[in-house]
Amino acid sequence: MTEITGRRDGGYNAIKGFIFQFDASLLRIYDEPSREFQIEGEQDLSVEDSYIQVKHRSQKFSHAAISDAIRQMIHQFSVDREKRFLLYCYFQDRAPGSELTLDISELKKILRKDTQEFSEELITEFSKCLTIQFSVDYKEQFNKVVTLLMKEHCLQTEVEAIACHAVIQKYLFDLVVNNPPGARLVSGERLREVVNSTRTSIFHSGYQNFFGNERYIKLLRSEVTQRGINLPKRERLFVVECPPQLNAHDVVDIALAVRKRFYRRHNSFSPYLVLRGMEDLSIAKRLLIDAEVGIFDGTYFNGDRLRLGDLTNPKIGRSVELKISGEENIPGMVEMVSFADVYDFFISSPSQLIPDSADARVYRRFVQCPQHVSRVLR
Repeated sequence: MTEITGRRDGGYNAIKGFIFQFDASLLRIYDEPSREFQIEGEQDLSVEDSYIQVKHRSQKFSHAAISDAIRQMIHQFSVDREKRFLLYCYFQDRAPGSELTLDISELKKILRKDTQEFSEELITEFSKCLTIQFSVDYKEQFNKVVTLLMKEHCLQTEVEAIACHAVIQKYLFDLVVNNPPGARLVSGERLREVVNSTRTSIFHSGYQNFFGNERYIKLLRSEVTQRGINLPKRERLFVVECPPQLNAHDVVDIALAVRKRFYRRHNSFSPYLVLRGMEDLSIAKRLLIDAEVGIFDGTYFNGDRLRLGDLTNPKIGRSVELKISGEENIPGMVEMVSFADVYDFFISSPSQLIPDSADARVYRRFVQCPQHVSRVLR
């Protein structure tokens, strides 16, 4: 990356600041892997007892350079006085690892006209709860993160670590974009699961490309091992990513394969099937009913609302061999049903709605097209 001078420095500095904040967050998350951190909430990063702001400034330290961060922190302190506050920052004239506190007079100078908003007592308390910690610059910090990722994920090269860095960055970006403040929780243990899942997906995609589709399908078939009459009685969820234009007869083939492989009357639970991307399942449902397959989708008549409680515990007189639902209902189903096995067959990317659970075994597997799922389950 080459620094651009002049009027475009703002964009360059914004990118540096983003990288610095992201990597600073990773270092803290991995340092305490079992703790949950809130990202981009009230502050850049927060844990049970602390709020953390992260700043990167290519200039000498001054009170004016940290004034916005201090104002934001003291506003938060006025709401929650039980927390401690850390400003983690880089300035070119401050030694990495050194720390600084601010006394009451310095805080008043920083707050200036905003001082009137806060009592003397609050400013005094805040001065005792605030620490400023100086760091290395964003390039050196990035190198520390690369070294950390190589160690944490047993990676062999820096190239692998940089790819791992990109995977985590994408995951955290999606976490912030798709969740409201308060629900953006992450831990070092969760990031390990994300990386391991992605490496598995990359392996399967690469295996398919290198050895060919037939050998890849054989590999997937060997991983789905439950066969025969003595099928263990477990709750199972199958999620299959489908393009909107997928033929209804292909959907039927997938459903029949799941039913045949994982349903035994009086001796197993009805498997769940979610077809991602299929907006209209009416034709496929009609074909399954014509084929005398006992399906249930949580409704009792055309136009009925979804009854999620009934989907998980049907109150109908006939046998239910297969439960069908949309992807949006996965969180509710996972909450209500203790799944033992979850199979996520994806074309572009795994479903973001499937949580990693200590109770369920989650299998995320790449397939070239959804039609291959019925072949895998034969």
